[in-house]
Amino acid sequence: MTSSAPPFSPLQASFDNLSAELKLLIKCQTNEPVGAEELNAINWSLFVQLVKSHRIIGGLYPIIDENEWLPVGIKDRLKAIYDQNKLRMLTFTAELLHISKLFQKNGIASIPLKGPLLSYVYHGDFMQRVCHDIDLLLEPAQIEKAYSILYDEGYRMMEEIYTTPKQKEVYLANFHHYCLYHETKNIIIELHWRLLASQNILTFPNAELWKNAWVEKISGIDIQLLSKHDNFLYLCVHGGQHQWKRLFWLNDIVVVLQKEEAIFITEAYDLAKQRGIGNYVLQALQLASALYKIILPASIIDEITSKDSVSHLSKIALVHMNSLMSLDEQEPFSLKTLRGKVSRFWLHYTSSYYYGDLKNVVHEAKAYFINPAYWSVFAFPDKVFLLNYVAAPFLWGYHFFRKFKKSNL
Repeated sequence: MTSSAPPFSPLQASFDNLSAELKLLIKCQTNEPVGAEELNAINWSLFVQLVKSHRIIGGLYPIIDENEWLPVGIKDRLKAIYDQNKLRMLTFTAELLHISKLFQKNGIASIPLKGPLLSYVYHGDFMQRVCHDIDLLLEPAQIEKAYSILYDEGYRMMEEIYTTPKQKEVYLANFHHYCLYHETKNIIIELHWRLLASQNILTFPNAELWKNAWVEKISGIDIQLLSKHDNFLYLCVHGGQHQWKRLFWLNDIVVVLQKEEAIFITEAYDLAKQRGIGNYVLQALQLASALYKIILPASIIDEITSKDSVSHLSKIALVHMNSLMSLDEQEPFSLKTLRGKVSRFWLHYTSSYYYGDLKNVVHEAKAYFINPAYWSVFAFPDKVFLLNYVAAPFLWGYHFFRKFKKSNL
C-alpha cells in the first residue's frame, strides 16, 4: 500500500472552500489536532446543526468526548443528541428483528440494508450509526405479501403512489421500493424489490445478491446479509446517487475500509468494473482518501489519477457536502434560489454523465417524466397513458412553484 497524497491533490482547492465548521467536523472524526485560530472561527450552533444534518453523532461523540477544547455547553448538546440516537437505534433494531422474525414465520426471505445491522457488523454494536428508516431487500414476488403483513402491523404507505393498473406497472418498472410509515412507532420501512431504481443501467443481479448473502444469528434469529463485497459496492453507488451530501454515507465507506484487508479494495473495484459502476467506487475511494486519510493501493491511485471524471465527481460531492444546510432548507423563491436549483440540476446530470455515459443521462432524464406526485394532481386514463409524459413538464412546474409558495407562508 502507498500514500494517499496523489488522489488528494486535485481536490485541494475544493477542500479549501469547505466551511470552517465542516472542516472541524472532519478533523473531529479523524481525531486530528485543532488549532486555536480554527476554533475562534467556529459558529458552534452551526457546528451542532451540521453534526445532526450529516448524521454522524453515533461515531463522532465517542471520539470527541475527551476533547478539552470543545466548549462544555456544546459537548452537553452533542451528548444529548448522542443519547437520543442510541435510544432510537435500539428501537430500530428491535423493530427490525421483530419484522424479520415475522417475515420468516410467513416464508419471506429478507436482507436488511445499511441501518443498525451495518453498525453491528463493522462496529460490534447497533448504535454507531444514525438511521432514518429500515431498508429491507425482498424477492420481487414476495413484495405484496410483505406489504400485507406490514399493513396488518399498522404500517401505511407514506403517500399514494398509484391508483390504476398502468400506473402500478410503470411504478414497479421504474422505482425500487415502497415507503411505509407506522404513526405510533414513528418508524419508516422501505421494502425494496431491487437495490436501485436504475437496475437496468447499474448492474446488481438479484440472483447473485441472494446467492452471495451470508447469515448472522442475532438474538436467536438467522439474519441474511449482503456479502461484504456486494454491500460495499451498494454503499458506494447509494452514496454517489445521493451526491455524498451527508458525511455518514462516506463514513460507512471509511469504516469498511478500515476493517477489511488491503486486498478487499482491489477485489471490490474489479467487481465494480464488471458491473459498470467503477467510477462510483473510485469516487468513494478518492473522497475517503482525501478527507479521512485512507491509504489506497498504488493500482487504485493510478486508476483515479488516470480518470479526470472521478475528480470531477469528487469536486461535485464536496460542493454538496458544503451546501447541505441550504439543500435541506425550504428557501423563499428568489432569483438566487432559482439559480441554486438550476445549478444543482446541472450538477446532477453532469454527475450522471461522469458516472457512466450518455445512456446514464438518458435514464435520469426519463425518470424526470415519471413521478407519482404528478399523478396525484392530474393523470390521464390508462388507455391514453402516454399523454402523462406530455403533461409531466407542466406538472413539474406546478410542484416547483407550489413548494416555494409553501415556504413563503
